[in-house]
Amino acid sequence: MTTGEAVKRKLARENRIPPERMTSIPTGIDLTRYVPGDARLARVRLGLPDRPALGIVATLRDWKGHVYLFDAIAGDRAAWADWQILVVGDGPDRALLEAHVARAGLGDRVRFTGQQDDVVPWLQALNLVTLPSYSEEGVPQAIMQAMACGIAVVSTPVGGIPEVVDAGVTGISVEPRSAESLAAGLARLRDDGALRARFGSAARARAERDFGIERMLDRMEVVFRSVLEPL
Repeated sequence: MTTGEAVKRKLARENRIPPERMTSIPTGIDLTRYVPGDARLARVRLGLPDRPALGIVATLRDWKGHVYLFDAIAGDRAAWADWQILVVGDGPDRALLEAHVARAGLGDRVRFTGQQDDVVPWLQALNLVTLPSYSEEGVPQAIMQAMACGIAVVSTPVGGIPEVVDAGVTGISVEPRSAESLAAGLARLRDDGALRARFGSAARARAERDFGIERMLDRMEVVFRSVLEPL
């Protein structure tokens, strides 16, 4: 059993496991916990400025694409003047990324929050979320959680991301390793609040349909029964 079709294909390719012997079931999330919230109220509770927020929730590793996000913002800094950028998470590349932000002159608008035991308030504080990964991506829990919170997503078609982000419905897909493509995708949703809201509503609906724990358990039960009944 795998968490996504991309993982399934990788196991088939690298471990020579027959695809017909594997089933993909995404890890379920608690839809009673990850819910849409009042972004302005969430920011007040977190002590954040009352400004729109773009966020990335990910381990601080190079392949998560943080550098491309910072370069996308730096290349269009005037348009992002009223926004704050929240980097939620920690990891081995934190010092490198903080240095990159400083060199880009973004220190006044990018906030590294560090590791958070509870990401729900941080997700609810966001108006837009991105994950510009370019490698090693399975089915990202952070994207599923953000979608459950009703947030539109800008991401890349890497690994299992296309299995959860419906491009043009719940978010926008951009080219990996391209600050220019990422900047264009982010700008489209930054500047169109109605589209952002529509994608966010569709994201929550998709989460309710496919990402819940009960849905995961139902699918797992089907698999277990199919294995045990012949016995």
